[in-house]
Amino acid sequence: MARVQLMVRWTWASVLAIVAGLCALAMGEVQQQCPPRGDIAPCTCTVKKNGLDILCEFTDQQRISEAMGALKGKPLVIFYLKLRHNNLKKLPGFVFLGLDIRHLTIHNSSLSVVEEASLSSIGKMLTQLDVSQNSLNQVPSPAFKNLHHLLILNMNHNKVNSLHAKAFQGLDTLEILTLYENKINNIDPEAFIGLEKKLKRLNLGGNGLTTVPQKSLAMLETLKKLEMQENRISEIHEGDFEGLRNLDSLGLAHNKLRTVPAKVFTHITLLNSLELEGNNIDTIDPEAFAGLEENLQYLRLGDNNIHTIPTEALKRLHRLRHLDLRANNISYIAEDAFVGFGDSITFLNLQKNDIRSLSGLVFENLNSLETLNLQNNKLLHISEDVMEPVLDTLRVVDVTDNPLLCDCELQWYKNWLRNLKDKDDEMMQKKRTVCTMSQEHREYSLTSLPLDRMQCVIKSYDDISAGGAPTTMAVSLNGLVASTTCILIARYV
Repeated sequence: MARVQLMVRWTWASVLAIVAGLCALAMGEVQQQCPPRGDIAPCTCTVKKNGLDILCEFTDQQRISEAMGALKGKPLVIFYLKLRHNNLKKLPGFVFLGLDIRHLTIHNSSLSVVEEASLSSIGKMLTQLDVSQNSLNQVPSPAFKNLHHLLILNMNHNKVNSLHAKAFQGLDTLEILTLYENKINNIDPEAFIGLEKKLKRLNLGGNGLTTVPQKSLAMLETLKKLEMQENRISEIHEGDFEGLRNLDSLGLAHNKLRTVPAKVFTHITLLNSLELEGNNIDTIDPEAFAGLEENLQYLRLGDNNIHTIPTEALKRLHRLRHLDLRANNISYIAEDAFVGFGDSITFLNLQKNDIRSLSGLVFENLNSLETLNLQNNKLLHISEDVMEPVLDTLRVVDVTDNPLLCDCELQWYKNWLRNLKDKDDEMMQKKRTVCTMSQEHREYSLTSLPLDRMQCVIKSYDDISAGGAPTTMAVSLNGLVASTTCILIARYV
């Protein structure tokens, strides 16, 4: 009887062990082990949490094929296979047969031919493929057609000059496609057939496009981010982005645009970020941003040829938070420049312009402003009256590299810095902003102005952090209490 009980216990223990092993296998928790180093030399192997990381560098096709052969038939999960800096002009058929590869990188290896059967055996496992910085002159569509679980395809820095019809057919799960820095100047209207259901990000930057490939893009209804920076696009027109109704981010930086015409973005009403910097834009139609009223928050217009704040075009953008107008030719800011859309702006960049003065209530409508960059302009004076509407919300203000003259109005800077809520903000605390004392031909930091020698009315800002207004300092002279304002003459100090 005891023997029977022992056998029952042993059998039950065995069942539990087998079940536990199967569960671990199902959950991908089986311990992976690298093969002996000599078996896959010159490749190396390390164990990662989700599988093996195998790296093959500075070798050739034959030795890579031999290493892959040594891995075949083993219950291994190769989470990363990285083939980098090799002489691998051709990826032969069935080279990965019998392997379970999840992420494959073939980088900077002179690859120019990908045989049709080279990737078919890993199509059910592969989720990421990186063939960047090679010599591919076209998309190897036959080799890609069976990669039905691929999420990311990186073909950056190749020599592809056109995208033919159905170039990516079969990649019906693809979410990210990046073709940056190729030589693409032509895209067939049917090039992206098969990507309609899942593609979220497309990078066509650094190519030779002269127009927006509207017919090719129109089918990509799921696309959220489109990058076309660093091309040669000289014009954009109403209807160019029709069909991209879920687009969240559009990059057109560093092209050859001169104007932003009316209603050009009306079909992409969900757009949150628009990058137009680095063009030669000098004209923005008052209706340029029609359709973007409800969602646009980030607008980059730096490094263009804009001469004034494009107030009429911006007025409709009542959710705008980040406005970048750096490195333009703006010399004057009208008092109503931010009326109608300034309430939501938290970041305003006006550095590297030709702004000579700030007057009146130019910042009055910027009730949420946290960062103001006026660096490298031609400002001689920045009065407290101009800055007062934004001092309570500002966390960063950069007025360096301006020919500021030391005057009593600059007291606001030192006291604003002292009352910053975040005392750990090292960037502002260490920034050295200076003005010039013309009589002494000497520079002073704005935090250590010689207010006494300047015969300034010294203002007390002790209550600013609690919402109080600055008051002037009363002092006793020869035992008498002066009035609420007095001038400190150097001989009394």
